[in-house]
Amino acid sequence: MWSLIQHLLVGSLAVWTAAAEISFVVEATRDNGTVDISSELELVKLPPRQRWQHGSRHKSRPPPSKGGKRDVVSFSGNWCGASQHSTPDNQIVNAFSWLTAPDLTLRPGQPIPQYVAAWVGIDGAACKQALLQAGVTTVVNSNGGQSASAWWQWYPESSFTIKGFPVKPGDWVTVNITALTATSGKISLVNANQGVEASITVSNGPKLCRIDAEWLIEDFYDSDMVQVPFAQFADAWFLDAAATTVKGTKIGIDGAAMVQLQNENGTIVCHPEKWDNANFVAISS
Repeated sequence: MWSLIQHLLVGSLAVWTAAAEISFVVEATRDNGTVDISSELELVKLPPRQRWQHGSRHKSRPPPSKGGKRDVVSFSGNWCGASQHSTPDNQIVNAFSWLTAPDLTLRPGQPIPQYVAAWVGIDGAACKQALLQAGVTTVVNSNGGQSASAWWQWYPESSFTIKGFPVKPGDWVTVNITALTATSGKISLVNANQGVEASITVSNGPKLCRIDAEWLIEDFYDSDMVQVPFAQFADAWFLDAAATTVKGTKIGIDGAAMVQLQNENGTIVCHPEKWDNANFVAISS
């Protein structure tokens, strides 16, 4: 994931088109939208993942109670957080949340550097053919120093780091993903701590099912399909998490799969704790 294969310097209103015909337009502002900083951004294109990894070693355990709409506890080899589902006749058009950029410490016994990603997305769970996602990844090195970067991806196409978009561990970032159609969408990221907003409008993406919404911490796989070392992290909150459907239904966390991240030894290294229908925290363990 971190192997750099192309840099793209973005102008005040830039368009990029790949060989697969996916294209996007990028805009960025700061100071409450009063200053155009699009020319300060550089998109770093990263290799696409070659096979599906989300939800590996994933299984579900229904709650013991039969009363009411209850959350499902799930286990994954790389996800931690909430995964919600809708139906093909009431497709998801938008997923939103505030999230904290991961603030890391080194996990003992793991190789260095170590990583944690936090993101919001549409599809990728029941719908494995595509995933439109955006968020923040933080890396911590051997002396404890950290760096964070914002990114977006329309899987299985390449991902892009938004170089020049300021973000630090612990910053509050809003991620707003909208599926305009099955193959076009809009991504908005706002760093509330630094007063910067970026907007990416994407066309000709891989076809979405628009039946899943996710709010997740991830121990992701790099371009060589090797899972990166997973750091410990300060409590990672997702606030005002919600999805909106084509019928105008607002879906929150109630009834979602609350996914615990389980390492190769079966140890839980991240688990979500729900606060209410709109808020939860992912906790490192």
